[in-house]
Amino acid sequence: MFRPVNAMLPLLCALLAALPACGPSRSTTGGAPDGAGPPAATEVATTDAPAGPDVAAARVDVASVFREESARWIPEPYDDLYLGEPLAQVLEDYPEARPYVSPADPERLEWYELQGVRGLVLRLGFGTAGAPEAKRLRSVQFLSLLQGSVPADAPAEPRALAAWQEWISRTYGPHIQGLREKYGERADVYSCAGSGEHPVVRLVWRGEAVAVTAAFLLHEKGLSSTLMFTPLDVADRYIKATQCRWLQDRVL
Repeated sequence: MFRPVNAMLPLLCALLAALPACGPSRSTTGGAPDGAGPPAATEVATTDAPAGPDVAAARVDVASVFREESARWIPEPYDDLYLGEPLAQVLEDYPEARPYVSPADPERLEWYELQGVRGLVLRLGFGTAGAPEAKRLRSVQFLSLLQGSVPADAPAEPRALAAWQEWISRTYGPHIQGLREKYGERADVYSCAGSGEHPVVRLVWRGEAVAVTAAFLLHEKGLSSTLMFTPLDVADRYIKATQCRWLQDRVL
């Protein structure tokens, strides 16, 4: 039997690529101004290890930007979280968070998980460098799943394919529009290897110190999405670790 989900991947890509001006924003990435290549890798001073006076001063500046951009972009009711926040403070504010083991995390962060409303899962990753009291928030992830409207083993008939296309556009079209309105019209688009037969499409918005990544995985159960907030350098390493290919001019 043919899995319509595999045939629908180009439709998902087309939906994501339909974002107006969805080419890379060169104002913050340092890439070529004509959009001829992917954005350059970014280095951001971390806040969880000791350093000399000059680096320490730079980290103070980065920490303030972390707080500002986190407050601006992390959605309610979790907008009190901010990258660089100490683990102890987060656990005090969210005592329901429980340790979580990530099976494949290239950053090897220390993870905690809590359950949100309507099936939302929130995962918080902390750096492990330095003393325990120095552990700080490095990744905020919101995970959700929309159930598909067509059985995974449905035959590849036009009716089934049309149902998937209509479902993606109707259900996630407004979500994509909401992302564009909140994070901007310009984002870098990547096609990533993902796990096995299910590729991942990533949209990445880059601020001064924080990257916002929306990752979409289309599979037999429906459409999974993860909205991530990380330092710029962490986002770049995730892109490299998941074998992402940068896609120019909305061509997915």
